Amino acid sequence: MGFTELIRSLPNVHFKENYDIGQHTGLAVGGKAKYFIAPETVNTVQNAVRIAQEHGVEFKAIGNGTNLLVSDFGFDGLLISSKNLTMKLLDKGDVITLGGAQLSSFIRFSVGNGFTGMEGLYGIPATVGGAVCQNAGAFGYTVSDYITEVVAIQNGVLKRFNKSECGFGYRESAFSSGGSFIVSARFKFPKRKTAAKRQEYYAYRLMRNGVQPSGRSCGSVFKNPKGDYAARLIEGAGMKGFRIGGAFVSDMHANFILTDKGASAKDVYSVISEIKKRVYEKYGVTLDEEVEFLGVFK
Repeated sequence: MGFTELIRSLPNVHFKENYDIGQHTGLAVGGKAKYFIAPETVNTVQNAVRIAQEHGVEFKAIGNGTNLLVSDFGFDGLLISSKNLTMKLLDKGDVITLGGAQLSSFIRFSVGNGFTGMEGLYGIPATVGGAVCQNAGAFGYTVSDYITEVVAIQNGVLKRFNKSECGFGYRESAFSSGGSFIVSARFKFPKRKTAAKRQEYYAYRLMRNGVQPSGRSCGSVFKNPKGDYAARLIEGAGMKGFRIGGAFVSDMHANFILTDKGASAKDVYSVISEIKKRVYEKYGVTLDEEVEFLGVFK
């Protein structure tokens, strides 16, 4: 059997061809993925990765796709979605979650069981797997603060990584270069009164809403340079409100790029390139993207 037939034969795989992935990202731009699956079991993920490797098909794991910029030319490979892998549970005082669980849902689950440690991340529109890959953070919190173990599929093999093996850094990990599928993460949190923590994570959500623009975006486009803020440099370079086609820099927060209906991935990519150019010309700083590119950009 060929690649398509083998993927279709996997149990509960939810297989689609020419999936319009661009419209299911935060920026809502870009083309289609040649193949898309949303497995319901870890074993199916392993088999899908093995089949892709045997047939020379590039594959990519995705969560919500909120921080993806998909090329207008699409992605000529297999997207493996974690959206059906969402279970959360308690184990010997630890909290374990599958990678497809929504980050905010996981935080609510943890707080509801008396744990504290990630309230500042509440409201980030990511899955736990995506947050682990990018070591997401906000308000002094990072997703890796209380991680003790990550289980991931690499080269079709299920592997366990203790925290020291995960390579966590500022908005990066050993999994962020691609080729990995985050199966689960184990956390060991301190305990605290539930009511106080519930009030705190809602307070962080209000803070986030007060400083971040609404609309179609991928969140922060650039990582903060050491000792500085990308938004300050972008604003200082006169880029607030800068527009190319249907993509423009937010007037509220300079590290956000928003898109209008009808915008293209090329518009967003061009705005990103111009920001980097002008910030370097003024400050001699090369900004590093936090947004992830999928597909070919010309």
